[in-house]
Amino acid sequence: MQEANYHSIAGNGLMSPDDLSHGLASLSRGAYFGEASLDMMLSILAESAATICGVERASIWALTAGQRELRCLELFERTAGLRGGGNSIDAIGHPVFFQALREGRCLAVDDAYAHPMLAEFVSYYLPRHRITALLATPVFIRGDWQGLLLLEQVGTRQAWAGAHQIFAQAVANLVALALVEYEAGEARSEAQRAKEQVRAVIDASPDAILLADGRSGQIIDANRQAESLTGRTRADLLGRHHGSLYPVEQQGAMASALHRLGEERREAKLAAEVERTDGIKVPVEIRATLADLSDGSRFALKILRAA
Repeated sequence: MQEANYHSIAGNGLMSPDDLSHGLASLSRGAYFGEASLDMMLSILAESAATICGVERASIWALTAGQRELRCLELFERTAGLRGGGNSIDAIGHPVFFQALREGRCLAVDDAYAHPMLAEFVSYYLPRHRITALLATPVFIRGDWQGLLLLEQVGTRQAWAGAHQIFAQAVANLVALALVEYEAGEARSEAQRAKEQVRAVIDASPDAILLADGRSGQIIDANRQAESLTGRTRADLLGRHHGSLYPVEQQGAMASALHRLGEERREAKLAAEVERTDGIKVPVEIRATLADLSDGSRFALKILRAA
């Protein structure tokens, strides 16, 4: 893991505004969101937040269970160099705290035991971890509250300055960026998995399958059986107008049939011949259907079976 290289002072010595500014600049330059895993990024952010700010504990929490629970994704304790996570805070037992965060409020608490927003934590959380002051900053993604950055002083305490709140908000924004990048990566992976699954299903079909743009007629996908039936490679089929696969004398009839298919919005069953590259004409039975997507795209799916 990347080591934090920011200087610190003993105990809960909060850093000066200049130290915070320099540390945040260094952190931002070293945050390679497209390369590190989410766990690695959160680990770097938690450790760096604690070290740069000069607090004992820094943790990153995600809103889960239908926004009824905050779950700790990453915790760093500076003196011991310990890392952890997995703890949770539920909304039922902490309604005041949750409501403040939902309103987007940054809680800069100089005396944890005297602040009304933390009354729900006085009996267990604060004494268990010897917390004296804390800075709670909501993490927002696309305008919705999705998590929390928590900076905590232990033992002795100092008042939070405006610079500390600005620093915490900047780190919370980096947390949001890491989560968004992770979400985008997961979406890309899921799309790739779905594409591979569709490809496997199409290639497993015993029939030739062609997918064409419903407006231009250009072939945009073909399976192995289509390669075998037409005598053309997939690369040769892609971009070719699907009507070019039939003898010239049949192309007009096929175009008319597909036009009617677009108007009637039902599956069409056709008989035709596919003209291979070697000139051989193969009689086929064709089942064709059109599908419209939400973005306005239209696709023609054609299943060809040698008669």
